[in-house]
Amino acid sequence: MSGSQCHLRLWNDTHARDLATDTGTSLQGVYDTGHEVGELACKRYLSGHFVAQDHLQFEEALAETQQVLKQANVSALFEAAFEYQGFLARADIIERLSGGGWRLIEVKSTTKLKDVFVLDVTFQLIVLRAAGLDVRDAAVMTLDRSYEYDGKNLDLDRLFQLHPVLEQCEELIGSVGEDAHKMQSLISDSTPPDIEIGDHCFEPYECPYFAHCSRDVIWPDHGIEELLDIPDDFPLSILQRIVCKSVRDQRTVVHGDVSSRLAEIKPPVRHLDFETFAPAIPRFAGTRVYDAIPFLFSVHTEHEPDTATHFDYLHEQDDDPRPHIVERLIDALGSEGSICTYSHYERSVLNSLALAIPERAHELNAISARLFDLLPVVKNSIYHPEFRGSFSIKNVLPVLVPGMGYDDLEISDGQTASVLYLQALKNSNVKERRKIYGDLRAYCELDTFAMVRLLQVLRKL
Repeated sequence: MSGSQCHLRLWNDTHARDLATDTGTSLQGVYDTGHEVGELACKRYLSGHFVAQDHLQFEEALAETQQVLKQANVSALFEAAFEYQGFLARADIIERLSGGGWRLIEVKSTTKLKDVFVLDVTFQLIVLRAAGLDVRDAAVMTLDRSYEYDGKNLDLDRLFQLHPVLEQCEELIGSVGEDAHKMQSLISDSTPPDIEIGDHCFEPYECPYFAHCSRDVIWPDHGIEELLDIPDDFPLSILQRIVCKSVRDQRTVVHGDVSSRLAEIKPPVRHLDFETFAPAIPRFAGTRVYDAIPFLFSVHTEHEPDTATHFDYLHEQDDDPRPHIVERLIDALGSEGSICTYSHYERSVLNSLALAIPERAHELNAISARLFDLLPVVKNSIYHPEFRGSFSIKNVLPVLVPGMGYDDLEISDGQTASVLYLQALKNSNVKERRKIYGDLRAYCELDTFAMVRLLQVLRKL
């Protein structure tokens, strides 16, 4: 699969893995989700057999697979190992068909079938058949977003959905087999292939070697390497022209009617931010695959100019946080004044909470009606060269409020926050758990205090 994306990525995977960027907490969370979904998919097969040897014990896995295939009472094998002429494959699931033969199943923790999955299955199909397995069907198993968990028992038949792909795979067998042989020759070469960076670095996945491959690259567009070189007659949007002017003049450009927008804000002004996690496997009644569940919120309230008080709530138990979040949120936000956010995300969270807790829907809808998004105000009012093309609060804050930023925080992005929260819930070490909880609160608190300071700057404009 690496080679199908880029031959250089495959060569690096084989010879120079140390050049890869560290996966980080967020990506590790994706891997953990994949393992969780894979293990649950196997539970659909009551008399299945798991081939437990890892990739370092491939010979043992091959032997065990062949032994278990002969046992007629085994309905399925998980991580079965196969080899043919130096090609190795571990199949997520092979299911024994009632009419004879086997179905090859690749399990994915997504909700949709993708072309790249079909490519994955095709290679496995080639190896399994060449190794002598009678594979008569092939499918990709994904999660089903339409399934709603009742809060009691997971219905595995409804949680997962099968996408038949045998016909598509058989159309690709010739080209995939040919490519695989080319890749086999490629990795035997001691010299890496000479491949330029491009769109393939990000499709279907971001390559872990991109930072290394692009370390000396200057990014041209139409032969233009810097904003300063863009000709006057080049077609740009209004905002792009403002960005160019700001960069050329190396100064802040204030544009738009800031005053009229800020006049819509009514006191007492509050600032709201949520942190959420989105489990692949629904955990609470009424939720679906990858529903966002708020577990932490922060509110800063401006009672007087240049002064603000802070309140937050972090749910520290491993049960449904939403009822607890709603109760404390309604108290923290009161019934009057505007509630500032820095995206539309808080509105979507409030809408989902109103559906989940219908008895408090009226109050939650009233809160939604008071929201005021600061992001469009900043985007349509001010630009500084150091924004570097982004209006993310992490880019804007240190420029407009010197000395403030996220660099000193242990947690500085929402994905990492959600992964660490789930890890903390499972962590039996009280000290480590408290440390993560403190880091989560500090991150969320800065998000709302950042809005307090940004609003002060906008008022001065």
